Amino acid sequence: MENISKYDILNLLSKKMPFFQATQWLKGGIEKYNGKSPSELMKENKNKEAYEELQKYLDKKNIKT
Repeated sequence: MENISKYDILNLLSKKMPFFQATQWLKGGIEKYNGKSPSELMKENKNKEAYEELQKYLDKKNIKT
């Protein structure tokens, strides 16, 4: 996916995680990005990076995409 929007990220979250878990993921820090959260990455228009981190998280938790 080249042009990933915030909508794409939030849509995938809503389909794959309960609300509370999705909120916690959005607020959680990512070591690779100096502790920035996915929501901070999205505010900086780094949607591709946030989406890739979401896919990694889903794979780690064995949640099918």
